[in-house]
Amino acid sequence: MRELLLLGLLAVSAFVQTGTFGAFTNSDDVGAPPLKGSAQFDAATGQYRITGSGADIWGKADQFHYVWREMSGNLAITATAKFATDGIPHRKAVIMLRKSLDMDSPFVHLAIHGDGMPAVQFRNARADNTNTVDFPVEGPGTWTLKLVRQGTAITVWSAKDGAPLKELGHTLNQMGSPILVGLGVSSHTQEATNTVLFSDVSVEQLPAPAERRGTLGVFTNSGDVGGPAIKGAATFGPSSGQYRITGAGANIWAKQDQFQFVWREMTGSFAVTGTMRFLGQGAEHRKAGIMVRQSLDADATYADVVVHGNGMAGLQWRSRKGEDTNTFDLPIEGPGTFRVKLVRTGVRVYMYIARDGAELKEIAHTEVSFQNPVLVGLVVCSHNADASDTVLFSDVSVEDATSHRTMPAATDAKQRDR
Repeated sequence: MRELLLLGLLAVSAFVQTGTFGAFTNSDDVGAPPLKGSAQFDAATGQYRITGSGADIWGKADQFHYVWREMSGNLAITATAKFATDGIPHRKAVIMLRKSLDMDSPFVHLAIHGDGMPAVQFRNARADNTNTVDFPVEGPGTWTLKLVRQGTAITVWSAKDGAPLKELGHTLNQMGSPILVGLGVSSHTQEATNTVLFSDVSVEQLPAPAERRGTLGVFTNSGDVGGPAIKGAATFGPSSGQYRITGAGANIWAKQDQFQFVWREMTGSFAVTGTMRFLGQGAEHRKAGIMVRQSLDADATYADVVVHGNGMAGLQWRSRKGEDTNTFDLPIEGPGTFRVKLVRTGVRVYMYIARDGAELKEIAHTEVSFQNPVLVGLVVCSHNADASDTVLFSDVSVEDATSHRTMPAATDAKQRDR
């Protein structure tokens, strides 16, 4: 469901634990639980004793006690947590990133439940439902938890009873900055409180990742598919965030394809979004857009959201290796700057399109069965074996789409042939 990522991190500053709340600046209840919580910090031991009540940190709104500080950018928070009182198996002690103190605020946290179940939980937008990734229940104990934010990547580690920290994996989050970073406790009931002892707490500001020349931004590889006679090329400008992709090739169509591909390997559910425009003149049916593809074979299974040179957008797919391509095309609107988005959840592939600054709108979806991992990225095809075309992509993002929700009036394009 999520690709695993190893992060090499170097902390440049840690917050000294000398204030009333140690490394944090504030303490309060979120969501107005009937029983008030509290927090104490012992400067001599470096220990936080946090008492919280509340129905839960879950669903569309939360109730808990929170000790936090405001931060921006890349960061790491680590803490060892132990429940000091008995309670409901699903009471929670968490290290959290939260957009605001609103009870329905976006957040992401690493939680340990009273029964010893670790979980990564997150709410992507205000008042959305909470998503969860639960790990096996290991029983009560003393847990060390670590959460690192680097850009939009949230990576988490856990360890029980003094064992070495083990990376659990990562997800993607778009909360931006500033955010509230801290420790939380929820009793999972409005009729009782629970107390958690947090020790060995560290909060660190991390540097931005060093710029690496020659990289391809959020992607890892580029190359031609199908052996076009004219070689393509791709460059990424770290300062502008723009991709300049030149591709040739007869077409992305029928039983075989030729094009330039800038991609990364992914698994599970994801969303890729970008703004694109053709530079210069070319064939009416030259194509550029976003693709998910089983392999680099010319006849591989794929699905894409593309815009033609004449401004016609389409959802295309090849259901099996070596089969003909299927398509669902929209009315021609003429050339322009297009915002395109492809979402894959399970076997479904969703198409979103907007033109010249309009709001993205879900247009259609189809179903294509891929085997994980898949190749995900940006494509350019000139629709002419004797010429190449260049497309400028900007505002490109690759995000987790586990919680993707369909919009009304989406068209099911499954198995509609050109």
